[in-house]
Amino acid sequence: MRAFLRYLSSLLLSPALLGALYVLALTYLAGSHVADEPQTLGAQASQITSFVTHRFGGEVFRMTVAITAAAVAIGSLLGLVAGGLVSLRDALEGRAKRALSHRAALALAVIVALHAACEAWGMAGAPQLYADGFYARGGLLRTLQIVVTDVVGQGGIAAIVILVVVVFLAGPVGKWPTWPARIRGAVHAIASRPAGAAVVLMGVLVGAFGFALHGTPRALVAVPVAHADATSVKRPNVLILAADSLRADRITPKIAPHLSALADRGTRFDRAYVSIPRTFPSWVTILTGRHAHHHGVRSMFPRWEERTKDFDAIPSRLAAAGYATGVVSDYAGDIFGRIDLGFGHVDTPTFDFRQLIRQRALERETPLLPFLHSQVGRAIFPVLRELNDAADPSMLAADATSALRSLRRDGDDAPFFLTVFFSTAHFPYAAPAPYYARFTDPAYRGRFKYHKPVGLGREEAPDARDVAQVRALYDGAVASIDDAAQSVLDELAREGLADNTIVVVTADHGETLYENGHGQGHGDHLFGDEGTHVPLIVVDPRPAHAGAHREANIARDVDLAATLYELTGVAPPRDLDGRSLVAAIDGKPLAPAFAFAETELWFTEEIPGLPNELRIPYPGIAHLTEVDAAHGDEVVMQSAAQPLTRVARHRMVRDTRWKLVYVPTRSGVKYML
Repeated sequence: MRAFLRYLSSLLLSPALLGALYVLALTYLAGSHVADEPQTLGAQASQITSFVTHRFGGEVFRMTVAITAAAVAIGSLLGLVAGGLVSLRDALEGRAKRALSHRAALALAVIVALHAACEAWGMAGAPQLYADGFYARGGLLRTLQIVVTDVVGQGGIAAIVILVVVVFLAGPVGKWPTWPARIRGAVHAIASRPAGAAVVLMGVLVGAFGFALHGTPRALVAVPVAHADATSVKRPNVLILAADSLRADRITPKIAPHLSALADRGTRFDRAYVSIPRTFPSWVTILTGRHAHHHGVRSMFPRWEERTKDFDAIPSRLAAAGYATGVVSDYAGDIFGRIDLGFGHVDTPTFDFRQLIRQRALERETPLLPFLHSQVGRAIFPVLRELNDAADPSMLAADATSALRSLRRDGDDAPFFLTVFFSTAHFPYAAPAPYYARFTDPAYRGRFKYHKPVGLGREEAPDARDVAQVRALYDGAVASIDDAAQSVLDELAREGLADNTIVVVTADHGETLYENGHGQGHGDHLFGDEGTHVPLIVVDPRPAHAGAHREANIARDVDLAATLYELTGVAPPRDLDGRSLVAAIDGKPLAPAFAFAETELWFTEEIPGLPNELRIPYPGIAHLTEVDAAHGDEVVMQSAAQPLTRVARHRMVRDTRWKLVYVPTRSGVKYML
């Protein structure tokens, strides 16, 4: 009986179990903390919460189980590392075996320190993920996050961890002079005992796991691929580098030096416009070459019958012509999994109501995020790619290079058509370190220090410092995308593909950042050009089209498909709304054209920058949408809501000088020139 009790005690006080229990406790506390309802739900949060409870209780339970399992695994791993460090210290000291309670207490202290170090490291690298749990609560927690992000940083944390580990292993100060002899003795002791060798092996494996968890340097993951002979490829490759909410005026040497240099090698269209400044309808327009009132996808929540048809889009036409086609994106690109535009390779998140539940469950678990915000974590919990605070462009660039190699393997020597869609420039403008702080004021201590969430309820108007901070966060997000995009271009060069690849840089829409009292965001109104004016850069390195040009006449989203059809030599559909821009790419005059645009859904009944007298109000988003249980729990527009929301849209038509805006109101239509 005594032996059984000793065994039970050793099991209960083992470092692995202590680590699992500790991380489980932290996870429970983080998950049970509900300070405020999510900002993005605003006043409609209670309705949505009630709906989730009754409709998706089983999904909530499954996520709870999955998070518990992750906490146990992570805690056990930390416990094993802690136990290894304690054993190594004992071996260096030549100490006899510690009392079980003493060893357990020391291991627990090391576990706490290890987890704190991991959380500080994660916070310094992606502070937006931790802002709600630390900075937003104020007091000591706010001060702690500021110190970690603004004073220490990831480099400082790494140095502190190394120093602390060395001091811990060194033991009492009085024994430091005997280090050489102690090391020799420890090595002999470890080598002579299987258990000691196992500790060393465990340390190596843990180091390898940590290395894999946070990504492998690009130089180490490059896979040798036989370079294609550009002269043997009949048709050019096409690479679209796009970013959500990317403004044309941010492609400058200061903010986006790589993309700016790329523009200097090709054709920059200075007056390019999209026709619906929201992601889903805009991408369908770009890839079909047809306006939304022709292709039928006119909101972010199209119904099943609106998105399940043959769109005859450029990916499907190029695939039929022998191209290997693919699209890669993070959270804003979930639309590509909800519609078939002809991409053969789709590496994007998925979006439905179940994903929203999973996302909400994970984003509160800050004790787990240092480990899950990684390529390994995304493989275990794919919904992490839906977190808008976790849109790291470098991770997407790594996915893009993998997709590029996959397309080449699948298509052998066939040309490829690859779309890479970055989300970081979309609100909340949550760029990772060091980009989020590159253009911001270090002394700023307002609510938007790390990111700018956009609520769907009433928000306090920002002051001048808030506005400056938001714009700086946005510029940092663009800078992070610029570096990531360059890494994809570098991959092209390494693989010998740059000389036969057309590169397009564009966006689904721009972004209003409080200019002229017009608020912040996109798609709500057409006052000012910030939401509809996007970059459009086309670089065709082939001799027939090479050269640097700037085009001042209007280009439109519907023009890109026609342009790529002509450049690739693939026959276009007969019913395109756009015209080819190849004349401008070749340095010839481009005929004038009109740009058309319309607004999209209003998510709330009050919209900053859009007075009620300049709109036809209707209920908020919770009353406009429903869950389509027959087709994968998609969130879709209610059929009954479509007529009113379409009648209420603002519309515009413009040339290079004038813009005419059509504004329906309760008292009639207003025309604004």
